[in-house]
Amino acid sequence: MMLVLALLLQAAAPAQAAPDADITVIGNKLRKLQLGLAMDDGKLTGCTVKVSSGDRFIDDVACTSARTCVGSGVVESSQLLGCINQRIVIAVAQQRAKDREG
Repeated sequence: MMLVLALLLQAAAPAQAAPDADITVIGNKLRKLQLGLAMDDGKLTGCTVKVSSGDRFIDDVACTSARTCVGSGVVESSQLLGCINQRIVIAVAQQRAKDREG
C-alpha cells in the first residue's frame, strides 16, 4: 500500500548549527517548504518539493535528507519531520562553512 505524506517542514533549528540570525532565516525558509513523500511499507519511494522554501539549496537537499532519514528507520511523521529539518540545517551550515573557506 502506498502512503503519500505531505510534510510542512517547520524548523526549530539547533543553536549550534548556525548563528542566531541564520537560524531565524533558515527556520523561516523551512516553514515554507512542503514535501510530498511517497512511502510503501516503510520505504521512501518518491519525494517531490511541493512548495519551495525560496532557497534552491534547501530545496535540493530536502529529498536527500528525507531519503537518509527514512533509510535510517525514521518513518513516524513527527520524528521524520525533525530528522529532515536537522539534516537540512546541518547541510546549510556545512555549505556556508565551505563558502567562507573558499
